[in-house]
Amino acid sequence: MESFLSDKWDVKAKHTSEEALQRWRELCGVVKNPKRRFRFTANLTKRYEAAAMRKTNQEKLRIAVLVSKAAFQFIQGMQLNDYTVPEEVQAAGFQICADELESIVEGHDVKKLKFHGGVSGIAKKLVANCDDGLSTDSEALNRRRDVYGINKFQESEPQSFWTFVWEALHDMTLMILGACAIVSLIVGIPTEGWPKGAHDGLGIVASILLVVLVTATSDYRQSLQFRDLDKEKKKISIQVTRNGYRKKMSMYHLLAGDIVHLSIGDQVPADGLFLSGFSVLIDESSLTGESEPVMITAENPFLLSGTKVQDGSCMLVTVTVGMRTQWGKLMATLSEGGDDETPLQVKLNGVATIIGKIGLFFAVVTFAVLVQKIMTRKMATGNNNQMVWR
Repeated sequence: MESFLSDKWDVKAKHTSEEALQRWRELCGVVKNPKRRFRFTANLTKRYEAAAMRKTNQEKLRIAVLVSKAAFQFIQGMQLNDYTVPEEVQAAGFQICADELESIVEGHDVKKLKFHGGVSGIAKKLVANCDDGLSTDSEALNRRRDVYGINKFQESEPQSFWTFVWEALHDMTLMILGACAIVSLIVGIPTEGWPKGAHDGLGIVASILLVVLVTATSDYRQSLQFRDLDKEKKKISIQVTRNGYRKKMSMYHLLAGDIVHLSIGDQVPADGLFLSGFSVLIDESSLTGESEPVMITAENPFLLSGTKVQDGSCMLVTVTVGMRTQWGKLMATLSEGGDDETPLQVKLNGVATIIGKIGLFFAVVTFAVLVQKIMTRKMATGNNNQMVWR
C-alpha cells in the first residue's frame, strides 16, 4: 500500500503540485463526503479563481507602476488641480483625506506627492511629527481612527455549529443509512405493528443522529482551535515612535501618521512613505509577483504592506491602513482561497478513501453472493416440492 501511494500519489513536504492534490480528490467517490473531508484543506476551485484574481491585481499594479513612470516625463509641465480637503477631515484637524493618500500610494504618483509637499508635507498634513511620532492623547487617536480607519483586515464569518451538522448529514454513508431507516419503518410498522415494527428503523435513526452530533461537535471544536491558532500566528509586533519614545506594539494598533521602524526580515505593516534609512531593499514578490527586490530611496519612497525588508533598515510614515492598503485589497480577493493541506492530511485522506472503496467493493460482492445463494436455495426448494407433488 505504501509503495502504491508513493509511486502514484507522492506528496512533497512543501509546495505540493496541483496535479497531485487533484488526484487525491478524484479518489473521493460515493463512500465519503468530499465537502466535509476537505473542509480544512485547500479548495482547488477557489484557489484557481483566487490565483486568477491575484494575477489580475498584480498586472494592474505592475501596469500602474510602469504607466506612472512612463508618463511622468510627459506630465511634468501639467499643473494639478487644487486639492479640496473634505469638511469632515478639516473638522478633525487634518489636511488630507484617506482617498487622496490611497491614490498616491496605489499609483506611485510622485507628482501628487510633490504637490502635497513630499513626505514631510504628507506627515505635516497628517499632523504627525517625523521625530516624535504621534501624540498618545486618546481623543486625538480616536479622531484619527474615525478619519483614516484601523489596521485590521476583513475576515470571513466563523461557521456555526448547525453548519457542521448540515455538512455531516451530507455524508453518503449516512444518507444510505437514512434511506434504509425509512424503508425499515415503512415495511416494519404495517407488518409487525407499533412499536415492535419500528425498533430497527428507530435504531438506525438514533445511530445516525449520534454519529452526526459527534462528528459536528468534533469539527466545530477543531474550527475554533484553528481560528485561535490563526489569530496567534497573525500577532505581529512592530517598533513605533510615539510621544518621542520608541515602543513595541501590535500592528493592529497602527494608525495613519505613525512612525514605524523596520529592519531586515520585518514585514511592512501598512502602506507608507520612506522617511530615512540606508540600503533598503524590499521583497515585493508576495504582492506583485516580481522576484527582483526593489530599492527604496527618497526618489522612490513607496512601501507597500505585506512586503518584507530584505536588506537595510529604515523609518516610514504610515499613510493608509487596513483594507485601504494594497495588501488588504489583495487579501479581500484571496480570503476564500484555502490553505495547503499537510502531507499527513493528504495521505490520511487518500488511505481512508481507498479503504472505503475496498469496503464498498466487498460489500457489493457479499450482497451478490448472498442473493445468489438465496435464489439457488429457493430454486432447489421449488424443484423438490415439484418432485414430491408428482
